Amino acid sequence: MNKNQKIIIIGFGSIGQRHYRNLTKLGYKNVFVFDTDPDKITGSKIKVVKKMDQDTLKQFAIAIICTPNNLHIKDAVKCAKAGCQLFIEKPLSHNLTGIDKLIHRCRSQGLVTMVGCNMRFHPCLKFIKEYLAKRKLGRVYSINHEFGYFLPYWRPDQDYRKKYASKKSTGGGIILDDIHEFDLLFWLNDFAAIKETKFIYDKVSNLNIETEDICIASFKFKNNVLGSVRCDYLQQDYSRSCKIVGEKGNLQWDFKENIVWLKNKQGMKKLLAVKNFDFNKVYLDEIDYFINCVNKKQSTFNDIKRADQVLKICFQR
Repeated sequence: MNKNQKIIIIGFGSIGQRHYRNLTKLGYKNVFVFDTDPDKITGSKIKVVKKMDQDTLKQFAIAIICTPNNLHIKDAVKCAKAGCQLFIEKPLSHNLTGIDKLIHRCRSQGLVTMVGCNMRFHPCLKFIKEYLAKRKLGRVYSINHEFGYFLPYWRPDQDYRKKYASKKSTGGGIILDDIHEFDLLFWLNDFAAIKETKFIYDKVSNLNIETEDICIASFKFKNNVLGSVRCDYLQQDYSRSCKIVGEKGNLQWDFKENIVWLKNKQGMKKLLAVKNFDFNKVYLDEIDYFINCVNKKQSTFNDIKRADQVLKICFQR
């Protein structure tokens, strides 16, 4: 594998910094950084790009876009025009404007694209995906996901009121912020066509934000599976879980426990236990997978067309 290919990270907030650390950990030698706020970039060894024009971007094989949600498409188009393979952090965008043109450009130029879906790389969720694929649960009746955490606790060193999550214009709100759970639901159900959707959401707390802080979304799929996502900015204790009801029992996983359980009339059976799991590994595996796809010139399992499909569903509210 070529560890010398030039990679640019655009946007050096917390997720951009994580990708930088992971790429260097994986041995990539030519990782550069651009941010409109140079004060975010600290460290004498970091290679800095001072402007993001076409001549500069053409020097790079891969662009990793970590800017605020409302800038994703604008920045992705610039990079695509320069011929960069594209990794875009989730969600793909804060609205649907310009996505079709980006898809067309990437397809016409033969670019490999991927939108961040690090939760698909969690060993417990990968196990559940394979378990369902092997029909071990029999017929699946429902797939249910939950995520919740009090927004000010997400990044306690930052003022949540000034971040993208609190503003409509930058793509905030729990629905887009928690697009992971929607993606996981559709992924576990093999992206079956949807017959009916219902979103109930509101701002019910005293959080100083412009966006919804709670949502319950329900889906009826054409394969007769019912699905749900419950998400919020409100829970004082971090909560993330999945429960699948099937013909042969219930599959259950909780983020804190990292055990996949099968529960039925016979009792509880531990199917998988992941001990001392370093959550950063999902990000390492994600970026490694993407670059492998780039090198093999093959599509990723969450390219911009697939991510656009998920985004459109979340805007059908």
